[in-house]
Amino acid sequence: MRRALAALLVGLALAACGSPPTAKEEPDVVAEALRAFDRGDWVAAARLLREAVAKQPTDLRLHYSLAVTVTHLELREEAIREFQWVLANAPAGSPEAIAARNWLLAAGVLTNPSVAGNFSDSGDDVDGGTATDPDHPEGAVHGQVTWTDGDPTTKGGRMQLFLKGIKGQPNEDFMRVLRASEDGRFHFKRVPAGSYRLMDRIAGEPRWRVKVSIPAGQDVAMDLTPQNSLRVRDDFPDGK
Repeated sequence: MRRALAALLVGLALAACGSPPTAKEEPDVVAEALRAFDRGDWVAAARLLREAVAKQPTDLRLHYSLAVTVTHLELREEAIREFQWVLANAPAGSPEAIAARNWLLAAGVLTNPSVAGNFSDSGDDVDGGTATDPDHPEGAVHGQVTWTDGDPTTKGGRMQLFLKGIKGQPNEDFMRVLRASEDGRFHFKRVPAGSYRLMDRIAGEPRWRVKVSIPAGQDVAMDLTPQNSLRVRDDFPDGK
């Protein structure tokens, strides 16, 4: 009888305490880091991406995202280190490798300009360094980045943009990178005539992936807005 009563009391005590607490799930640092990167929260993205890289030290996307992030924070030495890692580990000719090489050239870390396209840290593309062929005049594309409520914001200003040739076309190896001006303006100059992908990211999902056709000798206007963002329009759904 006493044993039965003791067992009953123990059972009641356990019921009153409820189920034992489960271990708290560890947050997904990689997912949090990429979300911070996507919304342009560079301080948080840098902290989280460093943690994510420590957990996944061979992940190209994380290293590239960290490199881009620290350029926004003007952390030059860390950006150099991360872009050097990307250049050493990304597949040769990949968009990440080309962008890393271009940035390192612009930063004065690499000294062989023949191995890269053009990179500019302003809203205007740098001079291509070759004479214009009068029989095949080049074109250009310019525009304004707008993202929140129709007004240029810090998410549009200083945003990095990519103009990339289309796979299977004569310009498929063409790649230009620039950073929009403080008020979101950009201008890719001296572009061979043809069709291109205009994007704000080559690692991870971009806000924009727009096709732009540039006739010879013309400067095409192409604004990047919520109305032609990936939420509404994707001209390259296969990413190519």
